[in-house]
Amino acid sequence: MHRLRVLVVALIALALSFTGLSTASANTGSSRPPEIGFLSPVAWTTPWKANVAHVIGTYRCWGPSESMHLWVSVKQGGPDPTAEGSSSTVKAWYDTNISQDVAVRCNGRWQTTTVDLGRHPTDFSGRPLGYLKNGRAWLQFCLVPPDQSVLFASKSRWVTVVGARH
Repeated sequence: MHRLRVLVVALIALALSFTGLSTASANTGSSRPPEIGFLSPVAWTTPWKANVAHVIGTYRCWGPSESMHLWVSVKQGGPDPTAEGSSSTVKAWYDTNISQDVAVRCNGRWQTTTVDLGRHPTDFSGRPLGYLKNGRAWLQFCLVPPDQSVLFASKSRWVTVVGARH
């Protein structure tokens, strides 16, 4: 079930990234849709804790914070980490479903957060995945409801991974 939720969120985020949309409307208890602002151009890890990567992003939302979940993912390698289904073709994948949920604050103000991402040891089929390496990776930063049925806001970009062992 966990892997299915990850796949659904990833596919919705990818579809929206190709349309150029950064937000999708949904009933959040507010007439204003959530927004994702700045995404740092860098993701970093450390040689002594290679199972964790970190990124910085900003978001803004209104309404009850319980109605939001922040899902963040960094993928690297393979033919195309931006492609639909790339979770089964990348060489490294880190996200917040491994590191656990990130607390979201919905008070109408811009929130800046450093997000810790955990490493997926395998893809959905059980194929082993590696560690992030210094270089280019694909970042997705998404706000979703607890049931993950609709994507509220999404923004993606290429980032540079620094601090890796290799």
